[in-house]
Amino acid sequence: MDFLDPKKQKAHDRRLALGYVLIALLLLLSTTVLLYQAYGFGIDRSGHVIQNGLVFLSSQPQGADIYVNKEKKTQTNDRLVLPAGAYTVELKKDGYRDWKRPITIDGGSVGRFDYPFLVPTTLATTTTKQYTATPSFLTQSRDRHWLVTQGSSLDRFDVFNINVNASKTTVPVQSLDVPSDIYTASTTTKGWTVVEWSDDNRHVTLKRDFDKDSQSGSEYILFDRQDPTQSQNLTELFGVNPTNLAMRDKKFDQYYLYDQNAQQLLTATVKKPTPQPLVSDVVAYTNNGDMLLYATTNGAQNGKLAVKLRQDTKTYDVRQITAHSTPLLELASYGNTWFAAVGAQSENKVYVYKDPVGQLLKDSSHVPVPAQILKVDAPSFVSFSKNGRFAMAQNATQVAVYDEETDKGYVWQFKLPIDTPQTHISWMDGFRMTYVTAGKVAIMDFDGTNSQVLSAANPAYLPMFNPNYNYLFTLTTQNAISNTPLMTPADL
Repeated sequence: MDFLDPKKQKAHDRRLALGYVLIALLLLLSTTVLLYQAYGFGIDRSGHVIQNGLVFLSSQPQGADIYVNKEKKTQTNDRLVLPAGAYTVELKKDGYRDWKRPITIDGGSVGRFDYPFLVPTTLATTTTKQYTATPSFLTQSRDRHWLVTQGSSLDRFDVFNINVNASKTTVPVQSLDVPSDIYTASTTTKGWTVVEWSDDNRHVTLKRDFDKDSQSGSEYILFDRQDPTQSQNLTELFGVNPTNLAMRDKKFDQYYLYDQNAQQLLTATVKKPTPQPLVSDVVAYTNNGDMLLYATTNGAQNGKLAVKLRQDTKTYDVRQITAHSTPLLELASYGNTWFAAVGAQSENKVYVYKDPVGQLLKDSSHVPVPAQILKVDAPSFVSFSKNGRFAMAQNATQVAVYDEETDKGYVWQFKLPIDTPQTHISWMDGFRMTYVTAGKVAIMDFDGTNSQVLSAANPAYLPMFNPNYNYLFTLTTQNAISNTPLMTPADL
């Protein structure tokens, strides 16, 4: 029998061992190939080794054709595998203006461009409501569901529900009276200023300017758009009339009260309305969530202001900025990480910090290190995008932007001037900015590309968009609230 023959048994063992070796080599080769493919390596048509990158592209509306270096590839909501290098990407769709930008692909990287916004070639604007005079204010809730404006009289408000398809149904509007018994007695309303919406999208704080015995005054009113009878006079409730009032953590029943003359920041709640001192010697402040960022003379060097970050009951030193210059302070959260922007107008810089508290907890002996420095001549405004991903500093037409996700910075200037009384551009959403120029709304991407001019607007009022961003609402210089579809009828 063969299995009893020692020579044949050895030959069998050698073949078996060789087979195991070949299988192991094949597995190693396959693993190596898959690993290199995972890192984007491949072979081009000439047999050269290249490294690819993966790009995901989507758009509003969907179904736009993707062109790479003028060559049609596929449609949006798809992925592209491209060799590392620089490209020009264009999106084209019938009935819409083209979207275009240069991109750089790194080998083994994944790039996501899920924000392209295509504007219809032709815009058709209709009137939602016509007023005989310019309303004293127009404001939109945080969820972009509601518009509130002064109605037919100073103490009557119109509330619009714009979370509808305006091409198929009339935008619902309800006229509501502010209860006069919450006002300071014997006063006459002269105008309103919007302060802040709460995160329940039901309550909005307004500053009411009034006359009493030929003397001017003001007070803060918490307006309840759902049940106006539940509106409250916050100035009367708290027993003080602060220079500035801000919701704490965007809650309608929790407040910061700032007395500029005393440079004191206090807190109060609707349930416990007696103001309580929080921080003294405060020159400027901002808040977001449970974080408070403020500039103070307390602990500052000569000619400086100390910028501090307060979370819960703990306070952390961030940096010193020049005194006698407008402090620029802003807070945002992105990807469960806090970011702080700190600057001063005279320093020509805005410092953006990533997780400043985490940095200080690791090493309290040093101030945190900025993730990016935005360089702008005499910056006058700083803000974060609505999703918190981008930090922006601006002065006039000069803009600097930091992308926290990609750790990239952009500096650009917009060519179309800002109409007065606007002093800065605003964020339209998480990726685009907007302002009014030459009496029309303009939008552009975060890096200044894809600038588009839309419909007419009064520059004293911000452009507003419905929750899906498929309609634009503006107040025109003819005192009409108008709406403009931002999709063709086929895509609405």
